[in-house]
Amino acid sequence: MNNSRSTRFFLLTALSTLIGLWVTATCCYGAALATGEITSAIIFQERLHLTVGDKAVTNLGMRAGLVKGDILSITTRLDATIEKPIGECAVTRVDPNSSVCEILSANMEVERGCKVSAPTLKYSMANFYPMAYKLLFGSVDPYAAHEKVTVYIHNIFDNQNNTTKLSQRVKQELINIFAQKKKVHLQQGAIGKKEVRFHPGVDDDNHHLVSELMRTLEVDVFLTGFYTLAQDKINFTFYKYDRLHGDQKLTFQMALAPGAPEFAEAKEIAVPYSPVPRKEYVSCTLAYRSLQYTPQKDERKEIIAREAGKDVFKTYELRRTAFNIISPVDPVIKVDDQDVGFAGKAQVPIILTKGTHKLAVSFKRGYFFNTKDSLLYVSDKCIEKEALLAIQRDGAYEIEALLNPSFDGDNIKFSVYNVSEKKRQVLKGIVRTEATKTVEFFKD
Repeated sequence: MNNSRSTRFFLLTALSTLIGLWVTATCCYGAALATGEITSAIIFQERLHLTVGDKAVTNLGMRAGLVKGDILSITTRLDATIEKPIGECAVTRVDPNSSVCEILSANMEVERGCKVSAPTLKYSMANFYPMAYKLLFGSVDPYAAHEKVTVYIHNIFDNQNNTTKLSQRVKQELINIFAQKKKVHLQQGAIGKKEVRFHPGVDDDNHHLVSELMRTLEVDVFLTGFYTLAQDKINFTFYKYDRLHGDQKLTFQMALAPGAPEFAEAKEIAVPYSPVPRKEYVSCTLAYRSLQYTPQKDERKEIIAREAGKDVFKTYELRRTAFNIISPVDPVIKVDDQDVGFAGKAQVPIILTKGTHKLAVSFKRGYFFNTKDSLLYVSDKCIEKEALLAIQRDGAYEIEALLNPSFDGDNIKFSVYNVSEKKRQVLKGIVRTEATKTVEFFKD
């Protein structure tokens, strides 16, 4: 009798456990951890053990949801619960069934056969996951393993450029999957308070608009797409725009059972399409030049007085420097309130629309002795100037800001040329002063 009760209790317990596991699986696909092992090593000399800096091959790859930059936890082959890590390795290459990783840390020697593990990707749309992973992999793989990749996931549309319930669901699924990778930095939200307006069916050939959006959003990768309905499937077309590594168009068919809820979601419009007037774009080059000023000995006393004012501490500090060169430092150049990054270059290409734009330039005076590497003192006074630039005609424009640290004359001068007109200066300035900030207005 007791054996019969025990058997029934065991069966009920097992059945409850199976039901619980089934419910969990229907809510979120993917196991908690993907586990594998180190199968071989990439080293110049054959060794039995590996250490920090060595590269190893594991049997975890794309099928486990890995991407370049993932960090794997290393445990010994005897650690059945995978709860006592002995080190970590960073994935530097991913193949379908394997990966190469570099050992980052280890508190003991790592052997072939040691276990490796990483969280698997969690997803809610199993039939869409292959496309989501392909977009994720393609977005991060061109970049070095240690580099962060900033990604903006734009709206997904139907073939009439409407945003539907399915559009919103697919976009959120992509955001959820991308957010699970530490290598990815998701740029979300609008540009300031303005909505990002871009429709792949209309604007996918407008590279100026894509470049402008990516520059303004400060992203490396911009993703968007649309879908069309078929009898038993939904056909997706995605566009992946990459700031450094080129653009890519990807297609995917999501097979569905007849009467699947996705068909109804695909037809339910959440935000109807509203056409956006096309902007006309003009190619420009933005540059800045820094002048150096070498004061005479008899000028130093006056310069120190003008720089330090009544601050005795600054006066003595400047006197001790024995500076003989003054040069602009910490330059900041903005176009329409967006910082322009020069990355060590003297000029960069930018895209402007026809219309009026605000240019803002600022710098500080740096005091040097003989060489540019001998910065002795940086002024706390910021020299700044703004200009309004009205572009109305076609052409290729060069915009230059000349930075002059001297105490006499104009410290910042703007020059604007239309390259197609043989660099003749076509814009003239009307100068007005508001308090201590100078504003110039340029017009075609």
